[in-house]
Amino acid sequence: MEREPSLDRGERPAYRIATDADDPAVSVPRAVAAITDCEPTDEEFVLYDVIDPDALGRLFDDRCDGRPRTRGRVVFELRGCRVEVRADGNHVVHGPRPDVEESETVAPESA
Repeated sequence: MEREPSLDRGERPAYRIATDADDPAVSVPRAVAAITDCEPTDEEFVLYDVIDPDALGRLFDDRCDGRPRTRGRVVFELRGCRVEVRADGNHVVHGPRPDVEESETVAPESA
């Protein structure tokens, strides 16, 4: 995970998640845990309460004809952090909003 000041949103610092072999359903919770200084095994920290982890992993799989998906993103909140999972693999996590409790979640949206 790398700090990315050019992507900050107001008081929320941005972090780019390394796009390696990890599925976003693994890399996103790890990044959010590191940003919020908690354990990803914490019982209040459940990705499935916000978005289906299996669907998140398959969302940007290659098309039926084998062409890669290069556009689109899904945005959701996890432990107060704004998470953007992007088709191009440049996933971003914004730090928690200062006005939100850590356990609050917001429904996902897609673009």
